[in-house]
Amino acid sequence: MYTLVTDSAEKEMLLKTYSGMINKTSLEKFLNKNGYGDDFIRILFRNDLDEYEDQEELQEIKDNQVVLLAEYPAAPVDEKVYLDFEELYHYLVQVVQEKHKDDETLQRLLLAIKKELNV
Repeated sequence: MYTLVTDSAEKEMLLKTYSGMINKTSLEKFLNKNGYGDDFIRILFRNDLDEYEDQEELQEIKDNQVVLLAEYPAAPVDEKVYLDFEELYHYLVQVVQEKHKDDETLQRLLLAIKKELNV
């Protein structure tokens, strides 16, 4: 069971931890509203959640949200953060600008994600 993170500093820490996962593959997945990550930290869309293993998250998540799930060692305890599509998009823009600002492919993917997520 995941603990819901409400503290903004802890949320920022989880997003910073996940930022290393932002690349062409993750953006292509997000464009198709598919989740991406590893065993310890991942961002999932509603349709990625399992009806048996993720019952609580399925009840909580809205259609215009993703959930970031983090487990040890990516987080001190199993934690989750919900982001609406607009928050996700702005987070992706921030990471791409900081780490991949000259990558035209990623810039094009961001524009496509913006359109697909209606933000």
